[in-house]
Amino acid sequence: MEHHIGYSQRAKYYREGSGKKLLYVMHGYGQLAKFFIRKFHPAVSLDYTIIAPEGQHYFYLNGTSGRVGASWMTKENREQDIQNYLAYLDAIHAELQQENDWEEIVILGFSQGVATAFRWLAHNNIKPSTFLICSGLVPPDVDLNIKKVVFDPIQMTYFSGVNDPYRTEASVQEFYDAVAQSQLDMELVNFDGVHEVYVDGVMERL
Repeated sequence: MEHHIGYSQRAKYYREGSGKKLLYVMHGYGQLAKFFIRKFHPAVSLDYTIIAPEGQHYFYLNGTSGRVGASWMTKENREQDIQNYLAYLDAIHAELQQENDWEEIVILGFSQGVATAFRWLAHNNIKPSTFLICSGLVPPDVDLNIKKVVFDPIQMTYFSGVNDPYRTEASVQEFYDAVAQSQLDMELVNFDGVHEVYVDGVMERL
């Protein structure tokens, strides 16, 4: 019989810059936050403090040794993992809120980090001005119609690489339909690239 127990644990996140604006960047499957955060170094000169949380599922990318990656969740124990990482993200934000009265808050998600960011926003404990969606999808458990009041005030931009091997007509249509049905205001940006963060496009919108 399955049982559950609660306990305290510590988790890390990465930080760069000391600006008056706050930029959260959520990595994709198999990445590590300490490398992911480097992509956004140009934002430091735009007066941003960059925060890179990290998924708490660690694994070897190849075999049983070598490079390690992280993920936000798997299908196993899915609901509990979602609640755990929401609590982790809330704890980071609560600590940062005590430190500064931020002039602006921006959230960026890439790939699996997009679903993570959507869930965090729907959780409604953080209210950013901007949400930058990079090569990901709305998770099935976030209904944009129900959460319209949460997402309406947020300026959202969706970046999709035209050569992304994970991009299919069905997935693009699914995303567009979800946005259209909820009547949210979202800029759609197709760029000449693969499954990656369109850094130039991101910087233009910060």
